[in-house]
Amino acid sequence: MKKLQLDDIPPHPYFPAGIHLPHYIENTHTVEILLAVFGVVVVVIGVITWKIAKHYRPDFGTIDKAKICWFAVSGLIHLFLEGYFAKYHLTLSGHHDIFAQIWKEYAKGDSRYLTSDTFTVVMETFTCVVDGPLCLWTAWAYLQNKPYVHVLQMLVSTAQLYGDILYMVIEWMEDFSHGPVFHPLYFWGYFVVMNAFWIIIPASLIAESAIVITKAVRQSQASGNRISDSTDSLLETKKSS
Repeated sequence: MKKLQLDDIPPHPYFPAGIHLPHYIENTHTVEILLAVFGVVVVVIGVITWKIAKHYRPDFGTIDKAKICWFAVSGLIHLFLEGYFAKYHLTLSGHHDIFAQIWKEYAKGDSRYLTSDTFTVVMETFTCVVDGPLCLWTAWAYLQNKPYVHVLQMLVSTAQLYGDILYMVIEWMEDFSHGPVFHPLYFWGYFVVMNAFWIIIPASLIAESAIVITKAVRQSQASGNRISDSTDSLLETKKSS
């Protein structure tokens, strides 16, 4: 039986054990600190957005204000956190600023974020460049009561849902080889629960927008039919006279 050598021990905590991370530097912050920082930032953004929504749209109920908060939080995460990954993915494992450490912690559940995986880089770049601005535009459209808000909501929610499904299905088809399967924190917490938000909420918003748009088109068609019937009736009256 081969004796375990020091060189056989992976210099990092990521899966699969043999992946090469030449720039890797261990995190200096604990998981508790990193999760707390992320959570506090999300809560602060949410609270500020809620107050803005309450000020500019006092007629909005809880659900509408929550949607504005969702788009604001999502948009800023897409732009800054995911934008950071898109820019520094080649050397991210060697950085130790707070964004890098958050990504290195998350990567314990999915190491594709440290190996410049082609799909992950393309998906996150698209998310930053397209989804981020669309989310903020949708939040603004809600505040301004724009008639096209549900078009934006459906577009960005579809992009989020599609990207996240591809991201998770590809990992499933690769036998969850980039993290410890069924680990309570890394698999269930990071990979499943965190990504579930961008599946469940966008799917719900797509359904809502589909209902609203369908109802508006139906009302428009009914109104058009009434106008057409009135016009035909008027023409017949004139002919009779």
